[in-house]
Amino acid sequence: MSDLQQVNPNVSEQMPIGAIQHNLSNIKQTVAEISHLWSTYIAESMACAIQKHMVAHTTDPDFHQVMQAALDLSTKNIQLIKNLFNLIQHPIPDAFGEKDVNSNTPKLFDDKFVVRYTRLMTKFILQNHVLAFSECTRSDFRQLFYGFIDDSRDIIQKADDVLLAKGVFPASPNIVTPERVENIHDKNYYGSFLGSERPLNALEIANIFAVLDFKMAIRALMLGFAQVVKSDEIRKHLNKGLQIGDKQMKTLRSILENNGLPGPELVDYQVTDSKESPFSDRLILYHTTAVNSYIQTGYAIGLSRIMRKDIIAAYSKFMAEILAYSKDGADLLIEYGWLIKTPETADRHELTH
Repeated sequence: MSDLQQVNPNVSEQMPIGAIQHNLSNIKQTVAEISHLWSTYIAESMACAIQKHMVAHTTDPDFHQVMQAALDLSTKNIQLIKNLFNLIQHPIPDAFGEKDVNSNTPKLFDDKFVVRYTRLMTKFILQNHVLAFSECTRSDFRQLFYGFIDDSRDIIQKADDVLLAKGVFPASPNIVTPERVENIHDKNYYGSFLGSERPLNALEIANIFAVLDFKMAIRALMLGFAQVVKSDEIRKHLNKGLQIGDKQMKTLRSILENNGLPGPELVDYQVTDSKESPFSDRLILYHTTAVNSYIQTGYAIGLSRIMRKDIIAAYSKFMAEILAYSKDGADLLIEYGWLIKTPETADRHELTH
């Protein structure tokens, strides 16, 4: 997006296509572009609200620098998205803001956790930015998400560097380097749905570890949320999610341990004992429901890479459990009147009756 458009969103930019000039105001935005802009705005507003409290209470100067950079980026992105919404004269969702965060409450998460959490969230947001860039056609939308991709990469690099320097980076395990390349000749390589004697391969180990690492962080996040949430009904929902997660993590960890491999560290100790909520119940429930979609993404990526039938069966079961849990969260959001309705096509039946 040009500086001119940021200053005056009503000015449309002339963009060359070879020798042809076209006016963006004559190109209607697609449903893919609207859906990505809409969901990204909600995600960035959530991130901004959560990061404000984290930045206010991060004391380590190196960690604070990363968190401040992440907050500044989310703040900038929100304004850029607003500019584009205004340019196309589209309503802006009533997402999250100052009403959903109280930075004056005590610290809820340790410095190491907030950087680790921000790193993981940015990784998934980056995946969404890449998808958005590939599905958008208008040049202003593509430029927007192209910039988001570069900025997200920068935050991940900053977080990785400081976690490595502090010796707390959650690195995946090492495996023995093979002496030669081999091909598979035995269909027993798949194993059975009841188990397999075949060792895990690199793709399987990497995915299981990544899913476990994310679920460990989400467990700590939900523990903190369950401590401070005001609604007993939402607290019960959070505790149910913790139980589902613990069961799944036990299975995943046992798969690694049976192959002599370690799992990621449990980070519950990085949650403080505060009982004062820095976040609105709406933000807590919305964010908890949203991060489950990221877990589903991790499992879905695994299904495209894993070849052992027993792990495929476990992943399929886990995805069904998380889908049902996410439905419960969405139901609560609807009951409280908090679920933001995504733009939809015209109801032709209603219009013609």
